[in-house]
Amino acid sequence: MRAMICTAILVVSLPLGAVAQQSDEGGDFHGDLNPEELSLDRALRDVGRGETSMTNCAMGYLITKSGRHAEARQLFERCSRDGWTGAMTWMSQLDDNGLGGPLDPGAAADWDKRAADLGDPVGMFNRGLDLMRGRGVARD
Repeated sequence: MRAMICTAILVVSLPLGAVAQQSDEGGDFHGDLNPEELSLDRALRDVGRGETSMTNCAMGYLITKSGRHAEARQLFERCSRDGWTGAMTWMSQLDDNGLGGPLDPGAAADWDKRAADLGDPVGMFNRGLDLMRGRGVARD
């Protein structure tokens, strides 16, 4: 009986004695409880922490299509640094149209070349168009 009473007291007192330690990001130090999954904000947070993946980098498409071009640019820049060629072609699209930053055909052509040099088929196609049209590079 005494063991049952001690156990009951322990169980009842646990929530009262628990103190959550907060990190700078607002979550606790033991990880997120029930974190968002497959949301635009989750992808931005993960990439902001340096956690790039095919899924996180692909979410940039939805972010830019929702009109959040500056945030999409931040996501695509980080993904591009980590070698995701699809993000490079999106950086080209953003620079070529002045979305989330200034209109910059030269920077767009540079992104196309980087993606093409890494074997990305969209980057190769866009690089060819840049050269044929002379947009951002000398016409060739």
